[in-house]
Amino acid sequence: MDSLKQKALDFIESQRGEARDISREIWRFAEVALEEFKSAELLEDLLEQNGFEVQRGVGDLPTAFIARGGEGGPVIGILGEYDALPHCGPSHSEQGHGCGHNLFGTACAYAGIAALRALKEGGTPGQVVVYGCPAEETLEGKVYMARDGAFDGLDAVLTWHPHWGNYARGGSTNAMDSMAFEFFGESAHSARDPWNGRSALDGIEIMNYGVNMMREHMIEAARIHYVIKDGGVAPNVVPSYGRVWYYVRAPKRTIVKELTERVRNCARAGALASGTEMKETLLTAVYETLPNMAISECIQRNLEAVGAQSYTDEDRAFAKSVGFDEPLSEEVLPLNMEHTRPSNERGNVSWIAPLGNLYTACHAPGTPGHSWLATQQYGMEIGEKGMITAARAMVTSALELMTDEALMKAVRAEFEEKTRGFTYDPLIPKDQKPNPLGVR
Repeated sequence: MDSLKQKALDFIESQRGEARDISREIWRFAEVALEEFKSAELLEDLLEQNGFEVQRGVGDLPTAFIARGGEGGPVIGILGEYDALPHCGPSHSEQGHGCGHNLFGTACAYAGIAALRALKEGGTPGQVVVYGCPAEETLEGKVYMARDGAFDGLDAVLTWHPHWGNYARGGSTNAMDSMAFEFFGESAHSARDPWNGRSALDGIEIMNYGVNMMREHMIEAARIHYVIKDGGVAPNVVPSYGRVWYYVRAPKRTIVKELTERVRNCARAGALASGTEMKETLLTAVYETLPNMAISECIQRNLEAVGAQSYTDEDRAFAKSVGFDEPLSEEVLPLNMEHTRPSNERGNVSWIAPLGNLYTACHAPGTPGHSWLATQQYGMEIGEKGMITAARAMVTSALELMTDEALMKAVRAEFEEKTRGFTYDPLIPKDQKPNPLGVR
């Protein structure tokens, strides 16, 4: 372990208690997408107090931030998140950190602080940029930040996520479109004169039927999901307004584009058949993640060097008490190259700058995602130990990228080869604001 990395690791070790306190405070705030004001301010203040210049608010995202530190190059970005989820608190109606973003944002902040301190103490050139990315759960934050140029000029970018195991991930994710379809009809009494009405709900149901017939005729790896957000107010009133929310996912952006057009045709057919009008709004859109093996191998190498976290008998007893017999992960697993079916807006960033991704164990294997059981573990030592492992692996990876010229050249060469002929399309309209229809 070189001296620069050791300085950073020593600092993180000295800050375990403070990092735990920050994470638990964000856990208590439990602020959902686009409402993370206290969580963002806490991290902004922390970074500012540790030598970063902090831009509070980015474009149309008041709960986003960009914190910059250091001089010269390379320039390494670290992507942090801190939004919570509805229905993941101790009762169904309460919000909670069911995806561990309290750990996520805290680890990224401390990795950035440790990297900047090591660079300054070592007199080493390089810049660290810590990004506060809100609204990951609605796939908006990084999409809008990317559209507005927030990630331009980076040489590489690192991120992580709480998980059940410890490993770097070199695989891709699904691309996705998120769309709302509104139908406008004519109201009438459902019993007295329904012939005078034109049902917006009929339009939605015809559309949905068409989409469901599509499923046999699309690739098996694709996924289409929908929920009816507004289907009318009472059975005895022909609905004059309706709204349905769709996700279209597939392994490649090109496939999503083709499937989305077919979904639009179903919406047009629904409107035509029901005698209603239809309006579509693209809420957000993400690319598949572009893997970079050079960064992935760097992260895996550094994760193996710093090692996995260790758990106590108390940690193991808690995991067992809530029904998880498989042991908490205390080892580093091999580099994971699997394609995962969920979607993430880090995919958009990966087409702008070379991106590497890390997972660390923060909950017991078998824990349901987006649940109160997950939230509990992310607010206690089980999750916090994984958070420290993530900070350690990210800071050592960042420092290696900044000081190993041959590695940085390999990262850049791979990125340029994979993006040859590609021009980044933000996918969303230039002037659109996040959550344009209030769809939640």
